[in-house]
Amino acid sequence: MEKLKIILVDDNQKFRESIKDLLIHVYKYDVIAEASNGEEFLNLPKSLLPNIIFMDLSMPQIDGFEATKNYFWEFPKSKIIAVTNHVEKAYLLKLIEVGFKGCIFKYNFFDEVHPAITAVMSGELWFPGEFNIGMKF
Repeated sequence: MEKLKIILVDDNQKFRESIKDLLIHVYKYDVIAEASNGEEFLNLPKSLLPNIIFMDLSMPQIDGFEATKNYFWEFPKSKIIAVTNHVEKAYLLKLIEVGFKGCIFKYNFFDEVHPAITAVMSGELWFPGEFNIGMKF
């Protein structure tokens, strides 16, 4: 089985490095690219074709919502999981409207990343705790 290819988009470099270390060394996934904001992400080579993209929502230049909307124009079947500190229900509803396949709160990332990847790769939406509605996409 081919390794999952992942792109990380987050303006916090230390958090990105921690995520990358976990994904590569613990779960044996390939992190094929990183970006510190939505603009950098949208300028990555289109040939990368990741299996999963982890997208921070609050970033300078282009935020995660706008970057995801733009990316979906070209790659509508992409599997993008939001990574955020925003726990408000309004944010989660907006994620579904934009097309995110899941969401992980940053404080819970290391516990939920693997089950979230497993769910999304199986065609299920993944949202935190009481927001996890068990729907397929």
